[in-house]
Amino acid sequence: MKKTIIVLLCLLASLQLSAQYTDQDIARYIDQYKELAILKMYQYKIPASITLAQGVFESACGTSRLARDGKNHFGIKCHKEWTGDTVKIDDDELQECFRKYERVEDSYNDHSLFLTSRPRYAGLFQLDVMDYKAWARGLKAAGYATNPKYADRLIDLIERFNIAQWDTLCQQRTESNWFTEENIAWAEAQVTGDRLQETGYSEQVTEEITKPQEGTSSNLGQQATRTGVFTAEASQYPKVKYPFTEREVYANNRCYFVIAAEGETYASIAKDVQDSEKNIRRYNDILDKNQEAIVGEVVYIGLKAKIGKEKKHTVSAGETLRYISQKYAVQLNSIFKYNNLNENSVIHPNDIILLKH
Repeated sequence: MKKTIIVLLCLLASLQLSAQYTDQDIARYIDQYKELAILKMYQYKIPASITLAQGVFESACGTSRLARDGKNHFGIKCHKEWTGDTVKIDDDELQECFRKYERVEDSYNDHSLFLTSRPRYAGLFQLDVMDYKAWARGLKAAGYATNPKYADRLIDLIERFNIAQWDTLCQQRTESNWFTEENIAWAEAQVTGDRLQETGYSEQVTEEITKPQEGTSSNLGQQATRTGVFTAEASQYPKVKYPFTEREVYANNRCYFVIAAEGETYASIAKDVQDSEKNIRRYNDILDKNQEAIVGEVVYIGLKAKIGKEKKHTVSAGETLRYISQKYAVQLNSIFKYNNLNENSVIHPNDIILLKH
């Protein structure tokens, strides 16, 4: 009896530990895996919002033991047909067998295959792929989870974090033939950070790109270098379709941004693109709470990429690591990692900064 009580207490402690994540953890998880979920929606017709919401709950934002030790983000058990590696974890029963993956991407792919290959989930694919509520309820009805509130939890999470926007983006990309081999490789690399082949890539241009005339942006460029803020003119980048704002949106390294106008703040830009000021500051690596946007500043409205289109950058006078991060749309933390630097590092003219492995 005493041993049984100890086991139950351990199980309870484990469950509580895996559930201790914050709204910030959820937002970070969504940002990290949204491109992968969008890709799986395109390939398997499963709403990206459903995949992301399930990933949050099933992996405790990637912090559960199963997620850490097995790269398994969806709690998929071994089943008789599984021949890959396994990990044993206490779940409904002690030491149950779960699938173990080499990469998180393998877990996402197996989740898609799991739903598409089992007859019990066939009814889901008769539903509108844009109807996340029907999908959430369909998953519960098909027995995906035993929690009676499972569907409600998925729906609440999707609505609180506006995750359905990625369903819309997937639909838009599909209609504009965005999913080329190069763009698919790019989407996968946002999770893995793998080196992409030097084959170039395509942006979804909505109008012809015109090169700026000589001298038109010289003052803007000088101001950017002096202040460490990367600025640009609209003519330098392709416009893209973005369903969550009426203002002009542009793309750099497949990352979407807007250009700050006179009098705009990060808060007003966030409102325009249906996001939070906190997220806008995070996307752009803005740590100073008193810093505000300047005219012409490039303001990203989603996470920057983990790797650059270019391999390296030669530092010019006045440039900072954040300036380089903004110029190439590469996450500042990735630049730190590729160059063994940190937020306190000082760079000098003619230094070489790597933008990918």
